[in-house]
Amino acid sequence: MSYYPREEQETLYAYDPVSNTWAVHSTYPPHIKSILARVETITLAHEDEDGTVIAVEGYADKEQIRLYKK
Repeated sequence: MSYYPREEQETLYAYDPVSNTWAVHSTYPPHIKSILARVETITLAHEDEDGTVIAVEGYADKEQIRLYKK
């Protein structure tokens, strides 16, 4: 079960051209698991009272971000 209602779950990627970094934030459980498994720089992993990570923030390497045409 998710901590946040479905309407409030989100995953955001933000690029900062000055520092050339991609910041990631997620409250969507499947993406939280992927971010925790793949992103090296985690700056926040907020847990609920059961120890489940319910929100995560970090910085992804530019090689981990891919925008492509269908």
